[in-house]
Amino acid sequence: MSIDVEMNSVNKSDYILDRESMVAVYDALELKPWRMEFDENGKIKTCIWSDSYRQKMGFENEVDFPNEMDSLLRQIHEDDRERMMDTWRKAIADTKDRTKYDVEYRCFRKDGEMRWFHSVGVVTRRPDGSPYMIIGLSGDITEEKLQNERLREQFEIVEALSHDFLNIFMVNMNDRKVSVVKLDGYVTENFGDKTRQDYPYDPFCLKYIKDRVYPEDQEMLREAMSFERVDIETKRQREYVRSYRVVDNGEVHFYQFSYIRLAGANGNDRVIAGFKNIDAIVESAREREALKVLSETDIMTSVLNRGHGEKLATQAVDSGQPGMLCILDMDDFKQINDTYGHSVGDKVLIGVADCLKKAFRASDIVFRLGGDEFSVVAVGVRRREDADNLITRFFNLVDTLLIPELAGIGVAVSVGAVMFSDNSAKFEQLYREADSCVYESKKIEGSAVTFYEDVMAAKRRTDTAAE
Repeated sequence: MSIDVEMNSVNKSDYILDRESMVAVYDALELKPWRMEFDENGKIKTCIWSDSYRQKMGFENEVDFPNEMDSLLRQIHEDDRERMMDTWRKAIADTKDRTKYDVEYRCFRKDGEMRWFHSVGVVTRRPDGSPYMIIGLSGDITEEKLQNERLREQFEIVEALSHDFLNIFMVNMNDRKVSVVKLDGYVTENFGDKTRQDYPYDPFCLKYIKDRVYPEDQEMLREAMSFERVDIETKRQREYVRSYRVVDNGEVHFYQFSYIRLAGANGNDRVIAGFKNIDAIVESAREREALKVLSETDIMTSVLNRGHGEKLATQAVDSGQPGMLCILDMDDFKQINDTYGHSVGDKVLIGVADCLKKAFRASDIVFRLGGDEFSVVAVGVRRREDADNLITRFFNLVDTLLIPELAGIGVAVSVGAVMFSDNSAKFEQLYREADSCVYESKKIEGSAVTFYEDVMAAKRRTDTAAE
């Protein structure tokens, strides 16, 4: 690249800078500078990148990172490139040397990682003021930038929490302990002792949920506030927020929690949690409906949670309409979690839930029972052929489910199913019948379904033969 610099030229005369003396000073200080030399027209004649600069950028040698200005420009973040070059041009063009080359910019290493760099340089000139050489140093300041960003974020977090939240707690993610930061509202019994410094996180949450949370929201909140879920969500997003309902003196109110991870020094990993009343912002029917849907939904998979799913399933069975009830259990799910980690297990759960939503109809009731178990009630299904078609469509979608971390290993689901046709059927009985068939399906390799009617027919044939 040819970079021209405008000059206020004066009479030129021969001049040779004692470059070796400047380099000698750098060497004495054990610094490794880069340098550029210019011709008499102000154009770059030579560009020499130091080995230490190359290594900071992830390059090994001159072949990887040639001694050219373009080598650097290709690596600089496009949003910072013009600003860096403008600083460079102004420093070179200022013949009175009042403008220093001093700039911070984002740069991509060879491996694609983005880092922050700080470069400073000194311009040496010929007698006429034209640039002869610029020599400088560049350093990686990413950690400093990140630390400053963390400080700014933490200040904003503290400011917001202290104003908006009634109760604030600090969760130590290393020892699963929670400490009280601020109490300005309801205090859970046995957890308001100011002489105590901290409490075990799990019983603290379970006691709060049992004492305060609206019954239909309790299962949802147990999942949402579980230590494992908080750990996953606060690593995945800056602020983990959920809304729920509480009961206070017989009245239902809307509340919200907010968990924010604060990564500290020396592995002191903490999460700050705030709880506040949001009745004032839940005014319209649309907002209330959104919170109602949230309280009825399984957080991870976005299908119905067990509490609301079983409620709707019971109503559907009691209505007297025919249909099918299925219980689904993933094969070897514990092995997936143990081998690939819970984050991959979560992806499998989400993927299977998506297959269920696509395979079954909008009118069907799809819900998560917990762990790796799901259930479906397909209302209006009269014929066995139609039931088989729905389940086959689900299996076909599961076969195409792609989880990159599993490296080609497929996901299999065992299904137990039972048909019902009149209002004498009860959900609890149908659930037990379908659940018993799951174990029969697990005896078959790959995804499989066993219908309760088939099991009973086989039993009758065996009993008849025995007679």
